[in-house]
Amino acid sequence: MNIGKNKRRRKSRESNAAAAASSAAGVVSPVGVVAKPVTDPNVLEQGRLFDEAIRQTRPIAAPGTRDAGQAARVVQESTARPHGLHSETCRRLVTEGTDLEGLLSGANPEGKAAEVVAASDYRDLHDGRDPGMVNPPKRPASNCEDVRLNPDNAGRKDLLFRFRTKDGTLISVPNGQVKTGSAQYVADDLVRMAETPGAGKVGYVDSRFVNPDGSPRVAPNAFTESQARRLREAGVKLRGIRDLDKRAKQLLKNIKRYRKDGLDPAARRQLKQLRKDIARAYQWKGVATRMAGGAAVAAATAAVVALVVQAASDGEVDVAAVGDAAGKAALFGGGGALADAGLYHVGTRCLDLTPEAAKAFAQNGVAAGFCLLAVGTDLFHEVNAARAGEISLADAVAGSSAKAALDLLPIVFAPLGIAGVPVLVVTQLAGRWAIARVREADRKIRLAEEENLRQVASLHTRLDRLEAGFEQARIDCEDTDRLYASVMPNAGTA
Repeated sequence: MNIGKNKRRRKSRESNAAAAASSAAGVVSPVGVVAKPVTDPNVLEQGRLFDEAIRQTRPIAAPGTRDAGQAARVVQESTARPHGLHSETCRRLVTEGTDLEGLLSGANPEGKAAEVVAASDYRDLHDGRDPGMVNPPKRPASNCEDVRLNPDNAGRKDLLFRFRTKDGTLISVPNGQVKTGSAQYVADDLVRMAETPGAGKVGYVDSRFVNPDGSPRVAPNAFTESQARRLREAGVKLRGIRDLDKRAKQLLKNIKRYRKDGLDPAARRQLKQLRKDIARAYQWKGVATRMAGGAAVAAATAAVVALVVQAASDGEVDVAAVGDAAGKAALFGGGGALADAGLYHVGTRCLDLTPEAAKAFAQNGVAAGFCLLAVGTDLFHEVNAARAGEISLADAVAGSSAKAALDLLPIVFAPLGIAGVPVLVVTQLAGRWAIARVREADRKIRLAEEENLRQVASLHTRLDRLEAGFEQARIDCEDTDRLYASVMPNAGTA
């Protein structure tokens, strides 16, 4: 009897260890690649200009306000359209926003992007930051609250400076024209601007065209002597915007990319770097590292789970069973990392997935595969335990359902990455410990019931024996009475 009981316990422990190993196999070492913050100053500058472009699409003033009416009159008065603009049209231009398509509409979208750059630099200047302008205003107005693009594409001036007066009124004042392109084009346009009534004589140009004193710069990459002389004679005042042409082209390029992917420059660079990091992590060195890590994590998880389950079930520890569980789990953990890498390359090369999508596809596929393996392993052991008489059929059904839920936990905790491993281990321990404790309690109840049944059967046997003895005594008494009656026939009469 003891030998059979020990065999049942050994078999039960091996089943628990195998279930623990299959569950631990779902803890595959994840590719711990996260998006890193962008620190490149050039990209951050592009992102700032892109944000400025988005801001410029918002309404200049709120409908029905006093400053909206004043801004509408300024737009109407500064237009260069031959037939002017209707007042209602001007009011709609300043009170209704637009989108990037509308912002860059017109014959010269690069020039509109340059206006965004100029407006951004002037906002920085009035906010106390140094935008790197050449010949900036010596005393920027302290009451300048905003700089906006003129919503009229045919306006004689490109920017609207919005000032807060002492009585709290917000007024808009147009100023300057932003010019980009070749030196010849810029010079001709600025001279023509200076000769046009109402257009003013302030030009915002690339910094390479401007000397520190604001005069036209003569250089191979700037104006010629004759172009500079014409500008001086026209009385044009130049403000040099740092790398205006280059930054405007880059902004226009970022806006075009935004139409395709919906990302701003910083997010785009972050995604690009993330994809590079993911691809690097799936090279052979990264895969080998994760295989070793996955094997170690899975082995440790399986060993701990197996120890707890054994202690909860019968209080004995089978070192061989624990080692077997850890070994199988290590094999599954290392193989899981290898399978993860294989699915990733299938996703990128065969399914044409992006690296981040292929990473999610691979990890979800591996997690799902091992979870199914764990469910199948637990179901197999439950069926064998029921056939061996260790547990009842009802216990097998309930245990299979509970363990299947535990086996599916790696899919639930997959988004947490390596941080989800402790939670998964604790949950597995708690769940399997609870199952073991419930089954141990059921086993004790069944043993008590069997003992009670044995005692009842023994009592029935004793009662049957007593009843047989009583019956024999009754028969003996009847025989005695008959013998007495035959010997003493007159004994009953006096």
